[in-house]
Amino acid sequence: MRFVTFIHFCLSMAFLVPLCGNSSAATGNESFNVSIEARKNTIGSYQKRAELKLARSTDFCRGFYLPEKVGSWQCKGVGARKLKCVSKYKCGLINKTFSRITESRRIRSELKQLPRDRRSFAMSVSKKPLRNPSKYRYVKQMKRKRQAAYDSQKKMIKSRIKARTQKIKREMTEYDEFSKLEKELAIERSRSNPTMRKGTVDSLSSNALEEDRRQLNESIEDTAPFRMERIKSNQGNEEIIRISKGTKEIPKDRKFQLLAFGGAMTQVQDANENTVATIDIAWTPRWQFAQKWAARGRVGGHFISVEPVDGLDSETFLVYDLGVEAEYSLFDGGFYLSGGLGVQSWTSTTGGAFSAVSIGGGYLFDYNKLKIFDRLFVSYTAIGNEAANKELKVGFGLSF
Repeated sequence: MRFVTFIHFCLSMAFLVPLCGNSSAATGNESFNVSIEARKNTIGSYQKRAELKLARSTDFCRGFYLPEKVGSWQCKGVGARKLKCVSKYKCGLINKTFSRITESRRIRSELKQLPRDRRSFAMSVSKKPLRNPSKYRYVKQMKRKRQAAYDSQKKMIKSRIKARTQKIKREMTEYDEFSKLEKELAIERSRSNPTMRKGTVDSLSSNALEEDRRQLNESIEDTAPFRMERIKSNQGNEEIIRISKGTKEIPKDRKFQLLAFGGAMTQVQDANENTVATIDIAWTPRWQFAQKWAARGRVGGHFISVEPVDGLDSETFLVYDLGVEAEYSLFDGGFYLSGGLGVQSWTSTTGGAFSAVSIGGGYLFDYNKLKIFDRLFVSYTAIGNEAANKELKVGFGLSF
């Protein structure tokens, strides 16, 4: 039973070590020599480096075997400052105290106690390295891939050379045909002097510059925020370039502004010159339907404290304000004038809804200041009630 188990184990581990064959690498009986050459002052460091390299190598002993040193290093002088050292090795069987890990750790610890020298040294092994089938298959695959890449690149270069050659042939054919036509038409080449050549170059440069300016003006005339104008001076001998604000499309964020609001300090005055100050807050959506024209709605209100009827106590109540205004831009933007109609609803004890007419103006910023402030405005509103109230508002606008 034990013999059968041993046979099964041998077959299962055949790829690691040929225990059941006649290989000398498996039995470990074949010994081999390792020789190095180095300077006398660093020979100890190189010996340990050679031992560490053999302990890590799988080129000479594989499976359950690794190189084991037999005896010590034998050195002899081969030059003024050089020594040649030889040591005998065999393939030793791995055990608990003798393995690649234990040997590597032991040799590294001994190597740390010696002077460090990272220069290369010559090392030769008398034993022929073992053949690794998987390694050689990988090398062959890499060679095939590199050859395929080389062939592909070579084919691509040949195709490029062929295409370029054909292009040169076509150009030479066209040149020959042109020369033949030139001879048939008896075209004489005129000789030019430096003055003539300079005049030709200046003419071509001037025409090219004018064409570039024309195309640039055509391409940016409708979209650029500024326009460049060229005019002549009064004497007519000097060109003056003037930068002015150009006609531009209405930005999308200015065409429809639903999230627009307004806040203002409001002074209300009646026919008897009684005044009261309050704060007005409103939702003011805006629609710009032309370059200079826009419509703005208004839904807002403010609290006031007045005497609805003479002789009675003053009353504080809310005034609702609904209306629409038209805005006209001045001086190509910025300043504007406004005018509109609306209705005010008073929630006092007397109550009532009254018509309102407003005029005003303001300044619309090119972009929002502090990301929210878009305008400053002043408006004057006349209320059509019995007291003939008038409102003067000074405020600012917000948009998001």
